[in-house]
Amino acid sequence: MHFTIVIPVFNGGGKITRTLDSLRAQTALADGTARLSVLVMDGASTDETCARVAALDDPRIAIHSAPDRGMYDALARGLARAGGDVTGYLPAGEVLDPHAFAVVAEVLARHPEIQWITGQEVTRNAAGQIINCRLPHPFWRRFFDCGMYGTRLTVLQQESTLWRSALNAEIDLDRLATCRLAGDYLLWRSFARAHELYVIDTHIGSFTVEPGQLSKQEPGAYRRELRALRRRPALWERLAALLCRQYEKRARPGKTARRLVRFDHDSGAWRLSRR
Repeated sequence: MHFTIVIPVFNGGGKITRTLDSLRAQTALADGTARLSVLVMDGASTDETCARVAALDDPRIAIHSAPDRGMYDALARGLARAGGDVTGYLPAGEVLDPHAFAVVAEVLARHPEIQWITGQEVTRNAAGQIINCRLPHPFWRRFFDCGMYGTRLTVLQQESTLWRSALNAEIDLDRLATCRLAGDYLLWRSFARAHELYVIDTHIGSFTVEPGQLSKQEPGAYRRELRALRRRPALWERLAALLCRQYEKRARPGKTARRLVRFDHDSGAWRLSRR
């Protein structure tokens, strides 16, 4: 299974090697069950970003460097080039678990109905230490459409989410390129129009909380942009989201939760509990 990972970056020379190393160290690459292509979409960095990527001398990594309007402009240009079977994207500095490709490849091969998938919500501190891990509850397509995820409900962790590359054709790349903070939500809403999101009970990727992040510099800006991209929710959807939030605070998803993939020790395979 061929994985294409897009890395939108600007002046990320101190971080990008960490991300590339996590991709090159995937166990599925070593045993031949996965192939890798990386598109580094650089916004004309003035630091050593491009030099560090070039120093790896890895033919699987392509560098495209040109001025851009921000991360999502770079991402849109990368997704326009993305091929293979599975696509995802990572900011410079973020990493995938070494077995991420192996798990995702097995699940997608076993379940052709699954078009996009996410894992546990894993958070790291600036030192790279895991400080929180949570299995999300089933996601609902309607709540993506009306913007409940990211406002009243938890944000879908982008670093842990991958999708079949055919879904790239369903993204409005021109609109994505205009986003500043909530471009990830535009992707999720595009996918959720026709496809359910499935959750794997495993560590795929992680999000690092560190000083200087743009979302922290502009409190509330992410939600404002998200609201401009969503369909306005009905009153009953707002109330339903509040009920879901209260439930999710109290309970962990059960073994038979909808659209949940867990490892089955008896069969030695990843199994879907309920569609």
